[in-house]
Amino acid sequence: MEEPAGVRRQVKPWVAIVAIAAALVFFGGMWLVVGIGRLDREFGPARRTAKAGTLDVRANDLAMKLNLAGNSYYKAGMCDSAMACYREALRVAEKAGNTRRMAASYHDIGNIFDYENLPESARFYRNAEIALNRAAGIWTRLSDDLIDDGLYRFRSLGDVDSGRVLLEKGLARCRQVGDRRREALALYGLASLHATVRQYDSAQVLFESCAAVSHEQNDRSTESGALHSLGLIYLRHDRLDDAKPWLLRAIEVAHSGRVVDEEASALFDIACIRAEQGDRELARANAEQAFKLYEQAADNGGMNACRNLLAELEDAARSEYRERMLDSLLEQRKSQPDLGM
Repeated sequence: MEEPAGVRRQVKPWVAIVAIAAALVFFGGMWLVVGIGRLDREFGPARRTAKAGTLDVRANDLAMKLNLAGNSYYKAGMCDSAMACYREALRVAEKAGNTRRMAASYHDIGNIFDYENLPESARFYRNAEIALNRAAGIWTRLSDDLIDDGLYRFRSLGDVDSGRVLLEKGLARCRQVGDRRREALALYGLASLHATVRQYDSAQVLFESCAAVSHEQNDRSTESGALHSLGLIYLRHDRLDDAKPWLLRAIEVAHSGRVVDEEASALFDIACIRAEQGDRELARANAEQAFKLYEQAADNGGMNACRNLLAELEDAARSEYRERMLDSLLEQRKSQPDLGM
């Protein structure tokens, strides 16, 4: 199968204000969290799908390690390196005739294009993955197919109704087969859909359910994303004090699971809230901590957002200092005797 022509990288903008940060999560950032959760899925008993020969087992192991290395690069924002690993894994799997590893590589490559907002290329690889799984009789992937298709229709095509139906079917399938890990992903996708169409009450219930299920499964990436999104729902309604506990929990969970991007994003949001409330010292500390994490993840957009916020805090401190000095000088001048002739 050939990749569609005309694939170009698109850069997503960052801004350093709370309202835009919230919109980013609701309309775009959520997909980064969902994409990372999908990349972290269990690979299952991979050796079982390889042929009995030693060379085939080695090829299976090599392809799996390449996929895992690609996932690590992807989490760090190094998409070119991730893509190189995924393509090499695909080449090794094709040579060995290992359909499971081929499907995994197609899935991962599709996630890269989905993250870069190239829906046609993402759809191409997703269809290739689905076709391989069905040809191999891997029906346990049915819930993944439903969830992926639902997210694609909702996010890329703007078809909310079809996306909702497919995600609900995927959720029902996960519950039917007892797949709690993917149940959390389906709940996250549905919650994001409800939030996007401003059905915040139902979105809140779904995010809370997602957080509970992902906590049970020790899926810190999905759990911290759900907690962060709950904070942003309150933030969107200017309920800053209600947003802070959720953001603090998201930071704690992300830190415990080493989910660097989610921890940095939640730290930046709480820094913005504290700056808005006049708590500049804590806001500065949170922004500096977020900057270090963004730097660790090589996320230039996040680093720039932190720089802008820190600059605004510095400007506000200077302005406040000048006002205090001016008030002090005026008071001193008033207390001096009149020296007029």
